[in-house]
Amino acid sequence: MVVVATTGMGDGTADAGRSGTAGSDQFALASSTRTPDNSPVAREATTTAPTLPKVAPTTTTVPPPPPPPEPEPAPEPAPEPEAPAEPAAGADIVCPVDGGVDFVDSWGDARSGGRAHKGTDMMAGYGTPTVAPVSGTLEHHSSDAGGLAWYVHGDDGNTYYGAHLSSYENEGSGWVEAGTVIGYVGDSGNAAGTPHLHFEYHPGGGSPVNPYGLVAAAC
Repeated sequence: MVVVATTGMGDGTADAGRSGTAGSDQFALASSTRTPDNSPVAREATTTAPTLPKVAPTTTTVPPPPPPPEPEPAPEPAPEPEAPAEPAAGADIVCPVDGGVDFVDSWGDARSGGRAHKGTDMMAGYGTPTVAPVSGTLEHHSSDAGGLAWYVHGDDGNTYYGAHLSSYENEGSGWVEAGTVIGYVGDSGNAAGTPHLHFEYHPGGGSPVNPYGLVAAAC
């Protein structure tokens, strides 16, 4: 900028007028003819933008979901109840002893007190199940001689009797199906020390007859 000092170089107002005009024109000229700053520092400041550091994208690793729980095993089906025993081929009844058994034809053999044997003694292990020989009405009964015993009043019109039991089964059941467990072999009554089933057959509910043929066919 060029500044021209004019103070004290003219007369009063005229000098002041010229001085004000000339100074203004010279300031305007100096301002309009200023050369732009093209230095390297200015160009760098004008054209170079700051470089920001590159930020890598953040990767979040999501763990896989847990495997589904294994299904609980299905409950095992309940065992089916055992079907009642059926008569052997050619037999009219089910073997009254459901297990190992041994017997002979002892009908009429002498017994204590002058009695004759009126049945078949079926020898078996203590506690062996005894079953209804036919379907019918079950009745449990005890006596001094026979001990614990059962009667089956069969649907066939006949009565069957088993004695010397160790215990009853299905007591008070009323009607039972052939082959149903109704007691267990024992030595009650006058059979102490000799477990077996004393078995009788009463046709038509009358007097007993020899049952050996029936049990021989059934057992």
